[in-house]
Amino acid sequence: MLHVLAIVGSPRKGKNNDALVTSMLEGIENHGNSSVSIEKLYADKLAIQSCKACDGCTRKRGCVLKDGMNDIYEKFDKADIIIVSSPLYFNSISGQLKSIIDRNQAIWSSKYILNNSLIDKSKLRLGYFICTAGMPEEPNLFHATFPIMELFFKSVNTNWEGSLLISNVDKHPIVHDNATLQNSYNIGKKLIEKLEK
Repeated sequence: MLHVLAIVGSPRKGKNNDALVTSMLEGIENHGNSSVSIEKLYADKLAIQSCKACDGCTRKRGCVLKDGMNDIYEKFDKADIIIVSSPLYFNSISGQLKSIIDRNQAIWSSKYILNNSLIDKSKLRLGYFICTAGMPEEPNLFHATFPIMELFFKSVNTNWEGSLLISNVDKHPIVHDNATLQNSYNIGKKLIEKLEK
């Protein structure tokens, strides 16, 4: 069975980011020849503490903070496809999602300092990033998010397959944009087909 993990970084359930993630997951679920387990999490509901920069993960495998992030590490390890979404907040990702990504310091330390990785480094994972902006398109609108996502996907040993970047959603909400939702669906279809090759 293939495992798909999606993390919605927006606190607005059922809105732009959530709609795009749902469509992408439907594309995955409805295509491919494998059995698929899909889990969608909302970053806002996970109560993940921010990283304390305590260096505890450089001395002992895992994070010293005891919250839902310990389960997330296991989900990253198990996942074959990881989808992450966020609205654009002050040219970056949401604080809720950033807290999760910052806590991946424990994965980094387990791999490069302790040489006892929290995740299987030999496993092929595919990743996709979804980001929406309320404002109209302009040059480099989403560029500040790219270094963050690049390091995130590297930390979980995931090939970053691409990004779906949608601007001007304040005037043109995704929930009314069938063409964009269909595009997201098609991306999900291609992800599962690629994984099965």
